[in-house]
Amino acid sequence: MKMPFAQNGIFFARSIFRPHAPMRHNGGANFLHGAILTDIAVLPKYLQNRLQAALRPDERLVWVGQPVAQHYRKREAYELRTAFVAMVVIGLLWIVGGIARTLLHGLDFDFLPLIGVPFLLGGVLGLRAPSKFEEEARFVVYAITSARVILLGGNDPETIRSYRHTQLQQIERTEHAGGWGDLILETEHEYDGDSYTTNRYGMLGIAGVRRVHGLIAALAKTLPLAPNTPHASFQRCLITPDIGPLPDKLRQALRAEMAPGERLVWAAQPIPNSYLKRGFTEQSFFITWTLVSLLLTGFLVPAIWQTHRPGTIDLLMMGVPLSFLSIGLYRLYQPFKMRRDALGVVHAITTERALTIDANGPLITRIYTPAGLMHAVCIGRRNDSGDLLLEAVSEEMSSHVHCFQRHGFLGIDEVRHVERLIGHLMQAPVRPSFLDKNWYSDNAL
Repeated sequence: MKMPFAQNGIFFARSIFRPHAPMRHNGGANFLHGAILTDIAVLPKYLQNRLQAALRPDERLVWVGQPVAQHYRKREAYELRTAFVAMVVIGLLWIVGGIARTLLHGLDFDFLPLIGVPFLLGGVLGLRAPSKFEEEARFVVYAITSARVILLGGNDPETIRSYRHTQLQQIERTEHAGGWGDLILETEHEYDGDSYTTNRYGMLGIAGVRRVHGLIAALAKTLPLAPNTPHASFQRCLITPDIGPLPDKLRQALRAEMAPGERLVWAAQPIPNSYLKRGFTEQSFFITWTLVSLLLTGFLVPAIWQTHRPGTIDLLMMGVPLSFLSIGLYRLYQPFKMRRDALGVVHAITTERALTIDANGPLITRIYTPAGLMHAVCIGRRNDSGDLLLEAVSEEMSSHVHCFQRHGFLGIDEVRHVERLIGHLMQAPVRPSFLDKNWYSDNAL
């Protein structure tokens, strides 16, 4: 067996396998055909043992790797670093302000400035310490076998999550400059009695994310599908595809996503004003918030300023309404940002799948195979515009569906026509029991 090669902390199997090539639906046999399998010897010994214990006797390992440490859970790491920086700033301001107060008012030495010392020390130690996420990445293993995708470790080092082809029909890929990125395989909503928490699971911070996605897409294609013959209108679209004008960046991203033999049926951008309206609906609470903050600032700040009382308490009281006002203005800016972001999004339907590409920042691609379109729901609005939601929400949360963001073709024109195209493309699995969300999970031994 040939040894795999390493690239930026993640390991690949050398393969002549073409991930998007058409294949017959006969389980894992074709998925392995033509591929040179990888070896768990690329992992440290203790991780080899854990992965070996998770494999089944009839499974063959196709690919194995670990996250790139500096990219693993990068958003959370950034938020944690920001919190430590805020602690340093608060500590410094408290110390400097306390000393200035003592000097300006001719007061004797007091212990007020010392209150900022714990904040300063805590922030400095947090910034100097190694990132807990980089440490966590050392104990995370991702693997693709002939039957499933395995996620080993993470928040709980003893956790093993696995996903068969039935659960790989909707995948979100985020690709950053340099080729690294995330593959989200599952979005889970947890209710703790008070509120819902959204957890996203997948391969985080991996190098060569597009290539790994190709292997997972090939495994997903081994799902047997019921026979389906496209309607005549779909065939006509193949002759004259409906493709609107697209910016160069989106056109190139869409072209790079197409596999050999795959043809484009429909592509369009969302209506920008639909994103603006949705944004104001989501931020409607902050309209009242901003008006109240504006009135509070208009009356309170001049009143405090005219008292001419010395000390830092006045500045603090003035800062409260100004802070509320700044929060309100920031939230009201979001709908306009959403409208601008709509110009960097394209929705598309091909002969093999539906996909959405978001080029605002890192390239985010959401892909829906024919079996992953079974939950499509059309929400029509005026002038034949509307949303075509493609992702499912579990039944137990159906009464709270408004709490969660369901992705799909949002804010598109001729939504009923696009719904018919999706209807021609979707295909049910031979055994559609996975639609009831019987997610496949393993516990570590």
